Amino acid sequence: MLTKILVRQETTLVLVILVIGAFASSRSHLFLSQSNLTEILRSSVIYFVMACGAALLIIGGGLDFSAGAVFTLGALSTCKLLVEGVPWPPAILIGMAICCAFGAVNFLVITYLHVPPIIATLGTFYMLTGLNNLVTSGNDIIPLPQSFQRIAQGSVAGLSSDVVIAVAVGVLFWFVLERTRFGVNVRALGGNRQAAVGNGLRVLRLDLALYVIAAATAALAGVIYSAQVGAGQVTAGGTSTTLNAITAVLIGGVSLMGGMGNIQGIAVGAVLLSLIDNALVLTSIPPQYNSIVVGAILVGAVAVDHLRRARIYRKR
Repeated sequence: MLTKILVRQETTLVLVILVIGAFASSRSHLFLSQSNLTEILRSSVIYFVMACGAALLIIGGGLDFSAGAVFTLGALSTCKLLVEGVPWPPAILIGMAICCAFGAVNFLVITYLHVPPIIATLGTFYMLTGLNNLVTSGNDIIPLPQSFQRIAQGSVAGLSSDVVIAVAVGVLFWFVLERTRFGVNVRALGGNRQAAVGNGLRVLRLDLALYVIAAATAALAGVIYSAQVGAGQVTAGGTSTTLNAITAVLIGGVSLMGGMGNIQGIAVGAVLLSLIDNALVLTSIPPQYNSIVVGAILVGAVAVDHLRRARIYRKR
């Protein structure tokens, strides 16, 4: 039992977090302050919420590089409705529904036009980036209602409300992946697509659901970010947000080849990304080192995944 725990990727990431934390706390007394630790958690919320949907898609054998643009579209659509007087609950639902439609578009292009996922979703990314700028004329959307901002800036039982939302999303995705037939089917689809088809799984329906879910979580992350900063920012999202979400997924132990991964690892991966950002700022290390550290961890995570899959197939 202990050996299984020690070889899990989440355990390795926790050890990395402890090492970075020990280094940062030795360089800055502010690192272990309650306000700073809370800020680390709040910063990881965006990565984690996006990563939940992206992880489900990758476990199911798909890939989505449009997430950063969908993130921005969800935020801007919701914020535009808010400033026009629409109450925040329907505004959020409408904004997310618009983004889900583009998730369905990704599915249609990939499935029926036979465009590889990376090309199809990159195309959607660029189209949505242009659309976001066109609709807003490049201007941020402000001011936003205080009732909406409290979604991320309020507190629940002493915890920041955006952290509570992220925990709720994580629990929901954990339950779906680990305790439902849908989750079992997603793993089967990503593990061996031909076998899934042969066993009678409704593969196209699963693919559609996964691309729509990935778009929904990207949109939700955009909404939370807008509530955090109090504005619908045209420059939010983009390539860096997409890559950060996918990085959180991969370093969290989700296999790029599909079929393997869990929500716990993604949560640790998201916290690690946020921690690296925070530690570099507090220790006055140039931000360029962020990319070096994250890149090294990403390469190591993918290498570990390759070794893990090789060991599993060798046992078979």
